[in-house]
Amino acid sequence: MGHELSAIVARGPGKVAAARRLGLALVEAGAFVIVPLGADEEGAQGPDYRRLSDLLADRPLTLRVAAELGFDRFALIQSSESGGPGTQRATVYHGLERTMPAREGMAAINDALERIGVLPDAGRDAFETIGLGGMRHADLFHDGGSAVAG
Repeated sequence: MGHELSAIVARGPGKVAAARRLGLALVEAGAFVIVPLGADEEGAQGPDYRRLSDLLADRPLTLRVAAELGFDRFALIQSSESGGPGTQRATVYHGLERTMPAREGMAAINDALERIGVLPDAGRDAFETIGLGGMRHADLFHDGGSAVAG
């Protein structure tokens, strides 16, 4: 079974009221919060939807959303698998400045998470430490924001 995961990950707690207003979920993951992002806006046009890298959600709109949620430093991650080895892409921002180039590869997400402060724990990598492994198939990623933490 395949999965598609696209999210903002940042040190929490984030602004709950802003998340509700934007229809987004803030998923608590220890000291961090995961913000699942919706499907690619393929037909959307305008400068806010311009792709900044190969990550589907790496757009000016996402950077503005992260700021509204109160995240100054955050990882933008994307993982997909459909029966094969899958792909991982990630980048890190500090405000509007990209501090880790957008990368693709098996260690891309772990590198990004570690750069924002996620410490691998108990023999698990950063991805597993904050619980992303268990979220790959979660309905939470398509709930329209009803699982907002807080």
